Amino acid sequence: MNDKQLILLLRNAPSEGLSKAIDLYGGQVKWIAAKIIGGGREQDVEECVSDAFVRLWQNIDRYDGESGTPLKSYLFGIARHTALDYRRKNEKAGDLLPIEENDLEVNIDFADQMAGDANRRILQESIDGLGEPDRQIFILRYYLGERVSAIAERLSLQPKTVENKLYRGKKTLKNALIERGIII
Repeated sequence: MNDKQLILLLRNAPSEGLSKAIDLYGGQVKWIAAKIIGGGREQDVEECVSDAFVRLWQNIDRYDGESGTPLKSYLFGIARHTALDYRRKNEKAGDLLPIEENDLEVNIDFADQMAGDANRRILQESIDGLGEPDRQIFILRYYLGERVSAIAERLSLQPKTVENKLYRGKKTLKNALIERGIII
Protein backbone atom coordinates (compact mmCIF):
# COMPACT_ATOMS: atom_id res chain seq x y z
CA MET A 1 0.00 0.00 0.00
CA ASN A 2 1.45 3.38 -0.96
CA ASP A 3 1.11 6.67 0.93
CA LYS A 4 -1.73 8.00 -1.22
CA GLN A 5 -3.81 4.87 -0.66
CA LEU A 6 -3.21 4.96 3.09
CA ILE A 7 -4.09 8.66 3.28
CA LEU A 8 -7.35 8.05 1.42
CA LEU A 9 -8.12 5.16 3.75
CA LEU A 10 -7.42 7.30 6.83
CA ARG A 11 -9.72 10.02 5.50
CA ASN A 12 -12.56 7.83 4.22
CA ALA A 13 -12.46 4.81 6.55
CA PRO A 14 -10.56 5.91 9.65
CA SER A 15 -10.73 2.67 11.63
CA GLU A 16 -9.55 0.62 8.66
CA GLY A 17 -6.88 3.22 7.83
CA LEU A 18 -5.59 3.29 11.40
CA SER A 19 -5.53 -0.49 11.50
CA LYS A 20 -3.48 -0.59 8.29
CA ALA A 21 -1.13 2.19 9.53
CA ILE A 22 -0.58 0.27 12.78
CA ASP A 23 0.14 -2.92 10.83
CA LEU A 24 2.67 -1.09 8.64
CA TYR A 25 4.40 1.15 11.18
CA GLY A 26 3.33 0.06 14.67
CA GLY A 27 6.60 -1.67 15.51
CA GLN A 28 8.72 1.29 14.48
CA VAL A 29 6.52 3.77 16.35
CA LYS A 30 6.71 1.57 19.46
CA TRP A 31 10.51 1.43 19.15
CA ILE A 32 10.72 5.24 18.94
CA ALA A 33 8.42 5.63 21.95
CA ALA A 34 10.31 3.06 24.01
CA LYS A 35 13.70 4.64 23.24
CA ILE A 36 12.52 8.11 24.24
CA ILE A 37 10.29 7.25 27.22
CA GLY A 38 12.66 4.64 28.60
CA GLY A 39 12.40 1.14 29.95
CA GLY A 40 10.04 0.09 32.68
CA ARG A 41 7.22 2.27 31.42
CA GLU A 42 5.41 -0.16 29.13
CA GLN A 43 1.99 1.35 29.84
CA ASP A 44 3.26 4.82 28.89
CA VAL A 45 4.83 3.40 25.73
CA GLU A 46 1.55 1.73 24.71
CA GLU A 47 -0.45 4.90 25.41
CA CYS A 48 2.09 6.96 23.50
CA VAL A 49 1.83 4.66 20.47
CA SER A 50 -1.96 4.92 20.54
CA ASP A 51 -1.81 8.71 20.87
CA ALA A 52 0.66 8.96 17.99
CA PHE A 53 -1.68 7.10 15.62
CA VAL A 54 -4.67 9.16 16.78
CA ARG A 55 -2.67 12.33 16.12
CA LEU A 56 -1.80 11.00 12.65
CA TRP A 57 -5.49 10.53 11.92
CA GLN A 58 -6.40 13.94 13.39
CA ASN A 59 -3.70 15.72 11.37
CA ILE A 60 -3.84 13.74 8.11
CA ASP A 61 -5.21 16.79 6.28
CA ARG A 62 -2.08 18.76 7.29
CA TYR A 63 0.23 16.20 5.66
CA ASP A 64 1.56 17.35 2.31
CA GLY A 65 2.57 14.31 0.29
CA GLU A 66 3.80 16.53 -2.52
CA SER A 67 6.70 17.81 -0.39
CA GLY A 68 8.59 14.56 -0.87
CA THR A 69 8.41 13.59 2.81
CA PRO A 70 7.12 10.02 3.15
CA LEU A 71 4.05 9.50 5.34
CA LYS A 72 6.05 7.27 7.66
CA SER A 73 8.52 10.11 8.32
CA TYR A 74 5.59 12.37 9.18
CA LEU A 75 4.23 9.68 11.52
CA PHE A 76 7.65 9.13 13.11
CA GLY A 77 7.87 12.86 13.83
CA ILE A 78 4.47 12.73 15.50
CA ALA A 79 5.62 9.69 17.51
CA ARG A 80 8.79 11.44 18.59
CA HIS A 81 6.98 14.56 19.78
CA THR A 82 4.32 12.50 21.55
CA ALA A 83 6.98 10.42 23.32
CA LEU A 84 8.88 13.55 24.36
CA ASP A 85 5.64 14.90 25.86
CA TYR A 86 5.21 11.66 27.84
CA ARG A 87 8.82 11.74 29.01
CA ARG A 88 8.58 15.37 30.13
CA LYS A 89 5.43 14.55 32.04
CA ASN A 90 6.98 11.58 33.82
CA GLU A 91 10.61 12.46 34.45
CA LYS A 92 12.08 14.08 37.49
CA ALA A 93 13.49 17.56 36.93
CA GLY A 94 17.08 16.32 37.40
CA ASP A 95 16.80 13.83 34.55
CA LEU A 96 15.84 16.31 31.85
CA LEU A 97 18.26 17.34 29.13
CA PRO A 98 19.91 20.64 29.95
CA ILE A 99 18.27 23.27 27.78
CA GLU A 100 21.57 24.60 26.48
CA GLU A 101 22.43 21.15 25.11
CA ASN A 102 19.06 20.76 23.44
CA ASP A 103 19.14 24.21 21.82
CA LEU A 104 20.65 24.55 18.36
CA GLU A 105 19.91 28.25 18.45
CA VAL A 106 17.74 27.77 15.38
CA ASN A 107 14.55 29.81 15.30
CA ILE A 108 12.30 28.35 12.62
CA ASP A 109 8.85 29.76 11.93
CA PHE A 110 6.60 26.77 11.29
CA ALA A 111 3.42 28.84 11.00
CA ASP A 112 3.39 28.40 7.25
CA GLN A 113 2.99 24.66 6.62
CA MET A 114 4.82 24.68 3.28
CA ALA A 115 7.77 26.56 4.77
CA GLY A 116 7.72 24.15 7.70
CA ASP A 117 7.89 21.15 5.39
CA ALA A 118 10.77 22.68 3.44
CA ASN A 119 12.59 23.56 6.67
CA ARG A 120 12.18 20.02 8.02
CA ARG A 121 13.49 18.59 4.74
CA ILE A 122 16.52 20.93 4.83
CA LEU A 123 17.16 20.02 8.47
CA GLN A 124 16.97 16.28 7.71
CA GLU A 125 19.27 16.60 4.70
CA SER A 126 21.73 18.65 6.76
CA ILE A 127 21.79 16.04 9.53
CA ASP A 128 22.19 13.29 6.93
CA GLY A 129 25.19 15.24 5.57
CA LEU A 130 27.12 14.94 8.84
CA GLY A 131 29.86 12.33 8.63
CA GLU A 132 29.88 9.19 10.74
CA PRO A 133 29.97 8.78 13.69
CA ASP A 134 28.92 12.44 14.09
CA ARG A 135 25.55 11.84 12.42
CA GLN A 136 24.83 8.84 14.63
CA ILE A 137 25.93 10.70 17.78
CA PHE A 138 23.73 13.66 16.85
CA ILE A 139 20.65 11.46 16.26
CA LEU A 140 21.20 9.46 19.45
CA ARG A 141 21.54 12.63 21.54
CA TYR A 142 19.04 15.05 20.07
CA TYR A 143 16.49 12.77 18.41
CA LEU A 144 16.42 9.85 20.85
CA GLY A 145 17.52 11.81 23.92
CA GLU A 146 20.27 9.44 25.02
CA ARG A 147 22.81 10.57 27.59
CA VAL A 148 26.36 11.36 26.53
CA SER A 149 27.73 8.52 28.68
CA ALA A 150 25.38 5.98 27.05
CA ILE A 151 26.34 7.17 23.57
CA ALA A 152 30.04 6.96 24.44
CA GLU A 153 29.62 3.41 25.73
CA ARG A 154 27.54 2.34 22.71
CA LEU A 155 30.07 3.70 20.20
CA SER A 156 33.20 2.80 22.22
CA LEU A 157 34.24 6.44 22.55
CA GLN A 158 35.26 8.62 25.46
CA PRO A 159 32.44 10.84 26.82
CA LYS A 160 34.59 13.93 26.18
CA THR A 161 34.97 12.88 22.53
CA VAL A 162 31.17 12.61 22.23
CA GLU A 163 30.73 16.06 23.81
CA ASN A 164 33.28 17.57 21.41
CA LYS A 165 31.61 15.95 18.39
CA LEU A 166 28.22 17.27 19.54
CA TYR A 167 29.63 20.77 19.95
CA ARG A 168 31.28 20.73 16.52
CA GLY A 169 28.24 19.06 14.98
CA LYS A 170 25.95 21.85 16.21
CA LYS A 171 28.24 24.47 14.67
CA THR A 172 28.45 22.54 11.39
CA LEU A 173 24.69 22.04 11.32
CA LYS A 174 24.02 25.70 12.07
CA ASN A 175 26.24 26.78 9.15
CA ALA A 176 24.63 24.22 6.83
CA LEU A 177 21.16 25.46 7.77
CA ILE A 178 22.12 29.07 7.10
CA GLU A 179 23.60 28.10 3.71
CA ARG A 180 20.44 26.14 2.81
CA GLY A 181 18.14 29.06 3.59
CA ILE A 182 16.87 28.60 7.15
CA ILE A 183 17.07 31.89 9.00
CA ILE A 184 18.75 31.56 12.39
